[in-house]
Amino acid sequence: MPWFAPEIEPLLAVTAAELDENGTLIEANAGFLRLIEAEGARAIGSSAARFLSQPDFATLVRAKSGADGEIYRGLLTMSNDSGQYRTLRARVWRGNTRLLILAEYDIEELERLNDKVLELNRECADAQFQLAQANLKLRQREAEIVAISLTDALTGVGNRRRLDQALTIEVSRAQRTRQSLSAFIADVDHFKRVNDTYGHEVGDKVLAAFGELLRRQTRPTDIVTRFGGEEFVVLMPHTDLEHGLATTERIREAFASSRVEPIPVSVTASFGVAELGPREQGKSLIRRADKALFAAKELGRNRVVAG
Repeated sequence: MPWFAPEIEPLLAVTAAELDENGTLIEANAGFLRLIEAEGARAIGSSAARFLSQPDFATLVRAKSGADGEIYRGLLTMSNDSGQYRTLRARVWRGNTRLLILAEYDIEELERLNDKVLELNRECADAQFQLAQANLKLRQREAEIVAISLTDALTGVGNRRRLDQALTIEVSRAQRTRQSLSAFIADVDHFKRVNDTYGHEVGDKVLAAFGELLRRQTRPTDIVTRFGGEEFVVLMPHTDLEHGLATTERIREAFASSRVEPIPVSVTASFGVAELGPREQGKSLIRRADKALFAAKELGRNRVVAG
């Protein structure tokens, strides 16, 4: 008959066992058997000394007995054949030549561990949130850097690199979807005269004003870029030559009717427009628009010519 009360037999939160002086298991309740990963009657008579880790079985055997036979009171660490360790609050007595072990999980310690786990989870959640915020800021900063690298600093429109990227993408899209793509090149008329007469600072104001006008007068899907110097290129997806010419003429009129201080007269621009042909490459489209621009200048400037 076990030395422990019958009520303890099925409990899992309490471990009770009796070992002889050689460490052989004489009796054990369900909690002890589960802890060492053993099954009922098959475990009885087997060596259990190896499952006592701290203090180990040899230390307990050598311990002196108190008045009631108690030889140990405190934390008892046990292991199993899977290499798992559990620490319980225990008392161990010596009964003749046998060791009587009664241990239970330390509820206060479990609560402390649970609180620690909750605290670590909160800290982990905070860290993940901060990391997500940092990643968001990093992506935003990367997007800003990319945008800056593709933007002309003076006019705020796209630069030549932006044009090269967009031209490849838009030509490929137009050919794949069989949609129209038009482009125009604009050149500020007599720009050298503006610089020579009013200075480069005023010349920069003219370019900035023209870039701003192009952004206002085009759609969000259009790509406005500064080609170089006083030349600008605008790509117009889903736009055939007829509508491209109409858009360009509206822009020409708007610029011609504007004023840039301190220039007392309007500054004008000339435009060349072309529509992408079947199997045509982007560079060819720009060359045709450039030839049309040259024709517009030859015809007296401040006009739109189709290429």
